[in-house]
Amino acid sequence: MTAESLHHIILNFHGLGTPHADVDATEAPYWLSVAQFEQVLDRVQSFSSGGGRVRLTFDDGNRSDLEIAVQKLRQRGLEATFFVLLGRMADPRYLSAEDIRDMAASDMNIGLHGRHHLDWRHVAAETFQDETVRAAYELSEITGSCIDEVAIPFGAYNRKIMAALHRQHFRKIHTSDTGAACISARIQPRNTIRADTDVASLGQILQDRYSLQRRLKRRLSQLLRRHLL
Repeated sequence: MTAESLHHIILNFHGLGTPHADVDATEAPYWLSVAQFEQVLDRVQSFSSGGGRVRLTFDDGNRSDLEIAVQKLRQRGLEATFFVLLGRMADPRYLSAEDIRDMAASDMNIGLHGRHHLDWRHVAAETFQDETVRAAYELSEITGSCIDEVAIPFGAYNRKIMAALHRQHFRKIHTSDTGAACISARIQPRNTIRADTDVASLGQILQDRYSLQRRLKRRLSQLLRRHLL
């Protein structure tokens, strides 16, 4: 089997534990309790031991990434990629520059989620450059390594945004399109895990078992946003 034919499932997380005061009602359902997170990791370990390929990512740079996620990952010999927001580093509820350096030094991967968590489809060109090119450079200065992976805020993109990210030479561009991702592909769809993702739903995600109708709808949406809209 060639690298071009290999696929993996990417599970994406946000906050862990109790949402802090800055988390609004629309974001709270994306926070998992510690017990829920541990259950997901245990299921991932079981799935991987059976030959399944899974990658883990985190968005937003919440401090729970360091205080909870890293510890639970290390206990199981797992690693993840953390997509951080540079504009929140001064807020103690989010990862600081020192936190990011510590995580990178402990073999966790660091990627870019932008600076201010904006919908890139609706910002000026100068702002978009600041959110991507300049933010990636500043993050590389913190980590001491090239930042070549980016996660699109809100999973919101169109043809213009995708073309711009391609021109910026990011090695991997992460979306929230769901489904399996080709390991060698530049665009990586992810599956967001929420507080209401039950055991059956998690199994469906890991196996990428969806109806033909849902698969076709997902593919049509991707084609429209990447090439037409």
